[in-house]
Amino acid sequence: MKKVIFIVVLLSVFTFCNLNSEELTKGVGFTAGQLSGIGFNYRQYFDKNGMQFTFGFISTSDKAPKFTDSYTNTKTGWEINGWLSAMYLRTIRDSDNSRFYFFAGTSINIDRKDVYVQDNSGTVVKTTKNHDKVYFGPGLGMEVKASKYFSLLFELPVSISDNKKIVSYIPQGGFIIKF
Repeated sequence: MKKVIFIVVLLSVFTFCNLNSEELTKGVGFTAGQLSGIGFNYRQYFDKNGMQFTFGFISTSDKAPKFTDSYTNTKTGWEINGWLSAMYLRTIRDSDNSRFYFFAGTSINIDRKDVYVQDNSGTVVKTTKNHDKVYFGPGLGMEVKASKYFSLLFELPVSISDNKKIVSYIPQGGFIIKF
């Protein structure tokens, strides 16, 4: 089912693509990285400045678990993990087949789950564990223009966590389908 939805989205984007010779400044795609977030993104350029927004969520086990065995007293119920991200992009150098840019952004990793604990009397207590994290920082990126409508993204951020520690130099990447 996920493959069908992905193919429909791709075909829709190509259907609505602008077919004239102007440079395409908007795009949708997918990114993965600590600062860019993990999920679907929207990117738009305004001359040398640009912006990118990323959104992605996964939810599992939406029901309260049943304690049928006597040896287990802790189980995980509903769990959600997601990313929200916003980035500012500033073009340093642009050519026909690539774009080199500086970026600065912030992302929020939302990580929450319900934990159910059964005590010796059989009473079940539900608690919600919240492990949200905020990252921000600058970086350098390169957009490789594979065609007029498709680009690959390679970025090297310096991610700083909400407790002001540098936590990552791990590259991030993605792709954009332009329209």
